[in-house]
Amino acid sequence: MKRCFPVFAALATFIFSACASSNKTAANNDADLFRTWQLIELDGQAIDTTKLNRPAQLTFEQAEQRVFGSAGCNSMTGKYTLEAPDKLSFSPMAATKMACPDMSVEMKFQEIIGKVNTWSVAEGFLILSQDDTPLAKFAAK
Repeated sequence: MKRCFPVFAALATFIFSACASSNKTAANNDADLFRTWQLIELDGQAIDTTKLNRPAQLTFEQAEQRVFGSAGCNSMTGKYTLEAPDKLSFSPMAATKMACPDMSVEMKFQEIIGKVNTWSVAEGFLILSQDDTPLAKFAAK
């Protein structure tokens, strides 16, 4: 019996370490973020793209940690910071100052971007959230 205990202990350690490593693969992979994402929802509301002058989208550039895109009317650019597997923050964004017929998506998007502190990618969608509250949903482009 004394010889069986080390075998069982080693087997249990192997099983638990295998389970722990499988959880890590479910976490965010930074590489998933580095592409162009098209905005499809803000605060749980679908985006009416017919009201936009151009697609509302963000492109994450890895080398210089820059983000750029459009909020539907104006071009925008800024920096982002990835701090942990799911922590994301944006610097204040610089944007052009054009006026468009409907600025509602633009204004809401600019308000929300400053609140973002977490992100996740699942099934081709990027979710930007404040803690556990989804703020914006993007589709991979």
